Formats: sequence, structure tokens, C-alpha cells
Amino acid sequence: MKLRAFVALPLVALAVLAVPALADVSKLNEAGKGAYERGDFATAERLFREAIRATPEEPLLHYHLAVVLTRLGQWKEAKEAYERTLALGPASSLAAAAREGLRTVTPLTRSRSVAPAAPDPDPSNRRAVWRREAPSDTIKATRIGNNWYVDVVVNDGRPARFLVDTGAFACLVSLRLAEALGITPGPGAREVPMIGIGGRTSGPLVTLQSVRVGDVEATNVMAVVHDAGVGDGILGNTFLSRFTMTLDPERGLLTLQPK
Repeated sequence: MKLRAFVALPLVALAVLAVPALADVSKLNEAGKGAYERGDFATAERLFREAIRATPEEPLLHYHLAVVLTRLGQWKEAKEAYERTLALGPASSLAAAAREGLRTVTPLTRSRSVAPAAPDPDPSNRRAVWRREAPSDTIKATRIGNNWYVDVVVNDGRPARFLVDTGAFACLVSLRLAEALGITPGPGAREVPMIGIGGRTSGPLVTLQSVRVGDVEATNVMAVVHDAGVGDGILGNTFLSRFTMTLDPERGLLTLQPK
């Protein structure tokens, strides 16, 4: 189920083909762009891959694929697609967009996909660290308008409420919560471009020591520090892509199964 949000965090918008292409490839490209705009990223990926098979030397098709893979949280594949875009010698504007995308996904390829620790032997400790063999965790989700929120604990600090957004490429922490938890971006923190309800903006990229939802936890989670008007933050794909997620809207229950 696609969860809609007030704020999405795409890297860049899809463009049109820079050079003439075969009619069927152009149709595939346009269909892929349409699927992307609808939030159907799996279909967009399939269409762009089909177009690439027909015209493998067109850099913009590889760039479109990279953007979609980024939205799907497939960081390694997105990085390879951005690199392929640049290797094909694109126009300067496309090259700049591809380099920006590459700068964004490269740190994400280094984050660990699972937490390394075993369950805490101390039963009085509420912190339960998940592993691949851990059972799924079902938690209560609260619906506000068309959006769903869950209770989250960041860095073993105070509880917070995050918007669940499968379209956000990264988690987001509000300035207020970051200050309360002592999360301070370093002087060399990279600014990540975002598109919010107020237009284009940016925020520094940080690494959260841990993000816990119910009794499942992920460590070394990339996040952007920014006030996006959604409360304490956004639970995006730097966390969600590590799980198989299902939502029961009738009962308001969110289930997370580690991949």
C-alpha cells in the first residue's frame, strides 16, 4: 500500500529525453515517467529497464532508472546506474544531476542492513535488537488525515512520533528533536536537497545510532535534520527498506519483518 505524505524527498525530477530516440523507446520513457509521478516505482523501474535494453547507450534512461532505484531504497543499484549515466558522457546539466544523485546514495551503500548485536540477555532492558531470524513486530499506527504515524525511539532517547512515508528516500528528524537528543551535524555534513510544501530546501545528513519502532531496531540509519512540518520526523527508506512492511488500515496495525 502506498502511503502518501505531505513531504517527499526525491533527488531530482524526471526529465525528457535529450536526444531523439526510437518511437517505442520514447513511449517506454514517457510511460516510465508517468508511473514515477503516480508513485508506482516498481512499474517505472520495469519500463526504464526495458527502454535501456532497446537503447543501452542513452544516458538519460540510466539516469531515470537511478532516480527510481533511489526511491525504492536500492542504494547499490542506484549508485551503479548513476555511474553508468556519467560514463556515457551526458550533457552538462544531466551530468550535474547524476553527480548529485551519486553523492546522495554513496553514503547509503555503506550503512549496514541489519543490526549486528544479539538480543540483550538482561530481561529488564527494554531494548530488543533484531536480527534476520527475529520475528516480525506489529505495532499500533495512528491515522491523521491520509497519513499514518508510529511511535519511534531515536538513539535510545525520548519517544517521538514519526510520519511513515515509503516515498521518502531517507528518514528525517526535526530540528527540535535533534536538539533534544544532542544530534549535531558536523561541520562537514553534506546538505541534502529536498522538495517540501514550501518549495526547494535542504538539510544536513547525519547518522542515527539507532531507530527503534516497537521491538525492532536498526542501527546506523542515515537521516536528514530538517523541520518539514510533520511533527517529530519522517520514517523513510533508510529505515523502512530494511524491512518487509505491511499495514492493516482496518485495525491500524503496522507490521515490520526484517529482510
